[in-house]
Amino acid sequence: MSARSELTPQMLAYDEKFADDGAVRWLPHLIYFHPPNHRSPVVNTDAAGFRFSRRGNHSYSVADCADLESVRLIAGSSTVFGIGASSDAWTLASRMSVHDQRDQPWVNFGGRSFNSTQELLLVTLYRHLLPRVAEIVLFSGFNNLGLARMPESAVEEHGAFFMYHRYRAALDEADRRSPRFSVGRALRGLGGRSPRRDRPADRRVPDLPEQLSRAVELTTRHLDGWRILAEDWGAKLTYVLQPLSGWVRARGTPEEERLFAELDATGGFSQAYGDILTPAVCQEYATLLADRTKELGVNLVNLSPILSDVLAPDQWVFVDRIHFTDDGHDFVARTLLESI
Repeated sequence: MSARSELTPQMLAYDEKFADDGAVRWLPHLIYFHPPNHRSPVVNTDAAGFRFSRRGNHSYSVADCADLESVRLIAGSSTVFGIGASSDAWTLASRMSVHDQRDQPWVNFGGRSFNSTQELLLVTLYRHLLPRVAEIVLFSGFNNLGLARMPESAVEEHGAFFMYHRYRAALDEADRRSPRFSVGRALRGLGGRSPRRDRPADRRVPDLPEQLSRAVELTTRHLDGWRILAEDWGAKLTYVLQPLSGWVRARGTPEEERLFAELDATGGFSQAYGDILTPAVCQEYATLLADRTKELGVNLVNLSPILSDVLAPDQWVFVDRIHFTDDGHDFVARTLLESI
């Protein structure tokens, strides 16, 4: 039995429908989102594809909160969605709802594998389902930095996104099947640009300063959109630079190290992102973001050094380098509530 199956059996439920080769729902504008009305002991989604959060005997979600006077949102990508949680009750939104003494529950606004463009699009497309929003926590940062290392030929006007090659292959196939209607020609005719043919194939990987610059520019560009929405709602807005295992501590617990080694052997995460998994990069990223968020008037919380100060050496919190165990979700949720 693999370490992942033994230590984190709930991950098999995510692999089934919430992975790149799972039940990806291709959508206009967002490109992809979660399957709607999914039911399992581990993860459940509403009619729009948002995951439920739980407090006591009550469930809450974006498409199922019309009866509430107001809510609090935690938005971001897969860590907010709750990859790693053994059930809906153990996501960040659920644990924050449990530990927060205020009336409004926290609603899960996470989109798996989203960049900051998709995070902002998600809230603009689905804000009509929400009651008044009292508070927003945007818990994000890694995906923009990880995607910033993609070559120029894969970077669109609003940043690179995951599953780019599948998207490009789908357009190629559409062109092949319908030669009279070429997607590339149609885009050019409308004044747009083809995602594959209008530019030379630049395969150069940007250096680290350029990656940081790209990530900070996109993050703060879209954070300004969140700021405008928050002002319209009269909501408090906090940007949280999400923690990574290597940003929190140099070496994980025995369980974490077993999982990291197995995932590296099968997926090569360290080989792809090893140069950005150090505390020094986290601090540089946070410093650059702080300069920009201060200009926007948005509070920034760099959660990694906060967790580093309070985590016990034997405290197992990560199922991989980005996502949390149940105890990890609970611990991070409590720490987050104390920090915002």
